[in-house]
Amino acid sequence: MINDNDIYKIKDSVDLFLSNENYILAYFMNTRQRKSFRVNKEAVHLLECIDGTRNLAEIKEIMQNRYNIIPEYVNNVIKTMENAHIITKINKNHNILSKDELQRYSRQINYFGEFLESEEKGIEAQKNIINSTIIIFGIGAVGGNIAIELAMAGVGKIILYDFDKVEVSDACRHMYFKEEYINANKTVALKKELEKINKNIKVEIIQESMKPETKIENLIKSVDFVVNTMDEPYIGYTAAKISRVCVKYKIAHYIAGGFDAHLASTGELIIPYVTPCVECYAKHFKETLKDWKPKKHPVKNRYREIGGLASMSLFSSSYACIEIIKYIAGLIPMEKNFKVRGEFLFPDMSLTYLNVEKNPNCPVCGGAWKYES
Repeated sequence: MINDNDIYKIKDSVDLFLSNENYILAYFMNTRQRKSFRVNKEAVHLLECIDGTRNLAEIKEIMQNRYNIIPEYVNNVIKTMENAHIITKINKNHNILSKDELQRYSRQINYFGEFLESEEKGIEAQKNIINSTIIIFGIGAVGGNIAIELAMAGVGKIILYDFDKVEVSDACRHMYFKEEYINANKTVALKKELEKINKNIKVEIIQESMKPETKIENLIKSVDFVVNTMDEPYIGYTAAKISRVCVKYKIAHYIAGGFDAHLASTGELIIPYVTPCVECYAKHFKETLKDWKPKKHPVKNRYREIGGLASMSLFSSSYACIEIIKYIAGLIPMEKNFKVRGEFLFPDMSLTYLNVEKNPNCPVCGGAWKYES
């Protein structure tokens, strides 16, 4: 709805170019999209008046006095440019975020706004992130990196669940590693780093390991999103245990890549009754690997022999965080845009996605596609 008191500006992420006096070219810097519009000189003058300070009534007065342009024409151009996400209303609702939050997350809000209808919608997306509570099971290289990136994005509360201690060998993969943290609990060390990043974040630590009898239902029910990178006793077990509870209560979760031989796996976002669930993945691997037999490995005791690079685990965690932020902020309809697990291969830098489909007879999700809110 157009109102004469509204103040518009050209979006911060949009560059406009006049071509041959007849076309306006709009370049969207965040999404890399381009749009072109055939315009006359009056439309060009109108765009020049949209400076983020004048309200629509003032612009109409200028256009009528200087160029004899009727208000209805101004309304039509404004509506066209707004629908094309080239211009946006100046946000008047200062209660969504504080002044400090608007300044701290200005780049993210700018980015979100390009995918949404307006700058205000971008602010609301940032507020969704700030209001969210996320639990991360396992805070090794990938889980720790995810926690750091989510704290930087503004997540309001993070629960860290791990039992391990910081070791000397963590120096080459854990982004929160410091010499002073060696032999300290990982949860304690990471909590200190997250609080340095954001003084307003709430960090809860749970110093426990995952066992068959471990009760996690009430814990999962208390959060908005779940991340699992816990590979002890092994990732397949923890993923199944956690995911079954998440699906039961319709809580989206991410089984993050980076474990064992898949140090640069993307992992998978699981939205209950929308994407394939953990059991669907298990069925996929059971079928595709039914004829595979492992060869005897020359190293007998290789529990500590699995290597990797910080950059590879950072790839996995960054990929995961993009998907998590997209989901929490409500940027893109995930029902149509989710990805199944991908494998990033170090030698040739290739990224391929698995052909995982929902199992219509899945004992957990039942193969349902429709998300029930």
